[in-house]
Amino acid sequence: MTTKKILLVDDDPLVLELYRKTLVNGGYRVDTATDGLLAIKRLGEEAPDLIILDLMMPRLSGADVLKFIRGKPALARIPVAVWTNAFMSEQAREVNALGISRAIVKGDYTPAKILQLAAEMLREPSAPGPATSATPPRAETSPAGRPSDAETFRVNFLEKLVAENATLRALAEEFGRDAALAARTGSLSDLAGRVHRLGGSAGLAGLPCLARLSSALEALLLELLEKPQLINVSTTRTVTAAVGLLGRLIRHAAEHRAIPTRLGMVLTVDDDPTANEVVLAALRRADITGEAVTQPAAALHLMAQQPFDLALLDVELPQLNGFELCRKLRELPGRANLPVVYITSYVDFESRAKAAGTTDSDWIVKPILPIELAVKALTHLIQMRCPDDSTPSEA
Repeated sequence: MTTKKILLVDDDPLVLELYRKTLVNGGYRVDTATDGLLAIKRLGEEAPDLIILDLMMPRLSGADVLKFIRGKPALARIPVAVWTNAFMSEQAREVNALGISRAIVKGDYTPAKILQLAAEMLREPSAPGPATSATPPRAETSPAGRPSDAETFRVNFLEKLVAENATLRALAEEFGRDAALAARTGSLSDLAGRVHRLGGSAGLAGLPCLARLSSALEALLLELLEKPQLINVSTTRTVTAAVGLLGRLIRHAAEHRAIPTRLGMVLTVDDDPTANEVVLAALRRADITGEAVTQPAAALHLMAQQPFDLALLDVELPQLNGFELCRKLRELPGRANLPVVYITSYVDFESRAKAAGTTDSDWIVKPILPIELAVKALTHLIQMRCPDDSTPSEA
């Protein structure tokens, strides 16, 4: 039986090599490409039996490669799995329309799962030629005393993180100084690409908080690239804060300091039920548990009864405004340091907050950009569980 051939397309060399070695050890022939143009060149040399394709790459995107594949009769029926991002629903809809066989989240696919994926997809009837079983994958093994490929990947990734952190910080500072200029000159695109690679690799390296925040931030950055009119003081603050937290997570990972992955619950308060539904939908997108109320009294009652870890408060509320509600929430037992994010339409919010004596809280502008809210909430919830560099490690 002819050995099945797989084409792997990804611009992250660490990920590419990990999956290549895994699939070769599983009995497959594997070809690789680090960008879209190389992928098209490989496809012209020999048609593979399966394509595993990253969507965000230099020169030509994964969507462009997929359009090329579906436009060629000799390639059109090859099954294609694409790496996607759980936060990027628009991108998922676009590639679904082009006819993908499977959408998978890179960070969730360990070497064992990638072998299982290949075996399953190569048995699907959409594959060219007669349906045959793929070569049974072999379990990954290492000689005694030698690290596995997955362990080697984690070590190499952690070594790379320290240098990458400095680059991410520099790009974020450039964006913070002049966000519109960063979008025009390509540094925002560079930041999005680096965050994209960070998210996929972090999941494979067993760093779920880093992977989760990176994936959400990538989706926000891509939305800002596609719609520059959404770049404002609010989105700029959200991006720079998230990159700052990525830096802290990177330092903890390099020092092998564990971070609890349970993110807690969010209470949102707005007298407009529709606005509350928008917030809850954004939280669900980030897999965050949330509860909404329309009255300040109900918020105080719930906060006293349940272990909420973050409050999202509309500024204009009946009976008590958002600033007053914040003070009362923090007077509750154990709530003195409750993180609060105000949801406001005020362009001069910071001066209003200062006048109200509330300068230790965050804010986000209306109308809400759902992915920005998801990033904002993740940033605060993860930050609570990511101790300062001076704090002892948490198990």
